[in-house]
Amino acid sequence: MPPNPERRNQILDAAIDILCDEGVGGLTHRQVDCRAGLPAGTTSNYFRTRQALLEATAGRTVDLHWQRVEALQSVIGPLTRDGLKTLLIRMLDPDEQHRRSTLARFELFMESTRRDELKPLMNELQAAAVKSATLIFEAAGFTPARDRMDELSRLLNGFVFSNLTIAPEPGAHDAADLVDRLLSAFLD
Repeated sequence: MPPNPERRNQILDAAIDILCDEGVGGLTHRQVDCRAGLPAGTTSNYFRTRQALLEATAGRTVDLHWQRVEALQSVIGPLTRDGLKTLLIRMLDPDEQHRRSTLARFELFMESTRRDELKPLMNELQAAAVKSATLIFEAAGFTPARDRMDELSRLLNGFVFSNLTIAPEPGAHDAADLVDRLLSAFLD
């Protein structure tokens, strides 16, 4: 019987929640089954190894990122420079679902500093972030260099990581001002 895509996403969303709430150490097939409210063994039927579960969970965080970009872009409309600025500002202020998937992604990045087998996966996640940034900038009519998009992605990830882990004082970190400065540095 072919895998059920809704069930697969249910499993991966539960894995994201576990990564967010408990870290990589809490991520087991049994915990995912429990968190998702599924019969024991369901997660291992979809993902035979923990590594496969980690890889699929990382992929799900990328999928959720793309869904958020598409949703924000549809609200913003055409990507002019101002539209690009608005999109980037909104991406730096994640809603609850995106906040949780971003924390899970950062948890995977942190774990890769301790587990070499995760490093290729993290390189793929960074490549997806660079591709995302590149496509967004191209949609706005710019032709960014890959290395510049890698730099921008790392800077924006650092800003988000800092805001998610160290609650800033209200008004202390103005995303609009940051985006203005970055766009000037990267586009002008």
